[in-house]
Amino acid sequence: MRTIILLLLSITMWSSSCETPPKKEDKITGNLAITFKARYGADPLILFQQTATGQSNPTNILFKKLDFFISDIKGVNAGTKTDFADVGYISMVNSITQQAAEEGTTFTINDLPVGSYTALDLGIGLSDAINNTTPGDYNSDSPLGLNGNHWASWNSYILCKLEGDITQSNGTTSGFLYHSGVNGMHQLLSFAKNYDIEANQTTEITVYVDAKDIFFKTGSEIDMVTDKQTHSGAVGSADYNLAKKVIENLAAAMTIQS
Repeated sequence: MRTIILLLLSITMWSSSCETPPKKEDKITGNLAITFKARYGADPLILFQQTATGQSNPTNILFKKLDFFISDIKGVNAGTKTDFADVGYISMVNSITQQAAEEGTTFTINDLPVGSYTALDLGIGLSDAINNTTPGDYNSDSPLGLNGNHWASWNSYILCKLEGDITQSNGTTSGFLYHSGVNGMHQLLSFAKNYDIEANQTTEITVYVDAKDIFFKTGSEIDMVTDKQTHSGAVGSADYNLAKKVIENLAAAMTIQS
């Protein structure tokens, strides 16, 4: 009898040791889709299409490129900030039809902590620390890993690219090109917005970019006839100051859909 009891005890212990350990609960997360929609005033901005400026000079504007880095994306709740994403790249390259312009360009961040938030922090451009790195520091699937987004000669990323044509009041057409880069140009925004990140759901937020305000907003106008281009340049130079004003105006031209 003693032998049988010991045998049963051994079998029980062996069976217990072979049981599959309980699985850890999967982390509950949700997603956030931030859609950027470029406008000119109240109308969708369509690339390669003439738009009346509403100004005396220039009278018309045509955008060919509107691209920029976004960074330091965080959710805010009661003063606590949650990191959502470090860097992204927004290009309006597909906004060549009315429908595409109305749909905008979407940047999706997956696997975010579930919770309620009261604000969205968003950087335009890059911090100096990130800007001091090079494409070789990143994989090619990162926007920071693309040589086309970097100036080797300036040791800087191209933080935003705005290109196109203007038609002056005398009928003359000329190009504009504003490439902002080098350190000291990072713009930090915080949008008040109540939103929830829900389990296995995608929350959608829309950010509008008013291209009219980049150049013609009262008090921060850019003379596109005289100051037609900049590749940034040395700190304190006229090119640098113009490039910084462009990215400042770009950030200021952004609003979040209520």
